[in-house]
Amino acid sequence: MEIKIIQGVKREVLEDIFVTALEGGSNYWYYIPEKSIKAIRRAVSREEDPYLSTAILKAILDHNVEVPINDVEEEDDEDSVLGVISLATMNERLQKLAESDDSWALDEVMDEEYDGTSADVVFQYIVMGEVVFG
Repeated sequence: MEIKIIQGVKREVLEDIFVTALEGGSNYWYYIPEKSIKAIRRAVSREEDPYLSTAILKAILDHNVEVPINDVEEEDDEDSVLGVISLATMNERLQKLAESDDSWALDEVMDEEYDGTSADVVFQYIVMGEVVFG
């Protein structure tokens, strides 16, 4: 398997961010609408990857799927999109994070000394280009 690097961040590090954020660190603010889940699963079947958190990243990196992320408090409102994750936006937003005062979170993840908080900060940048919650 080809190792993709996004703004100097290896795929395995991105997987760690997505798993930690989606399964704990960020679940207080995000909601993945059914339409997004269907697009992810069309690109990456449950047989290929049963875990949604890693399937999302595979869909984006390997199949160029764009994944809208909604506000958890307005999950029934299709207009509550906080941001869309795509290959292009991930590159731009990780660069923005690396140049921001919040770069400590990316440093912790890269040094494998991260927790749910630092993964949440990185994921918020990936989704929205800034820290909005927390």
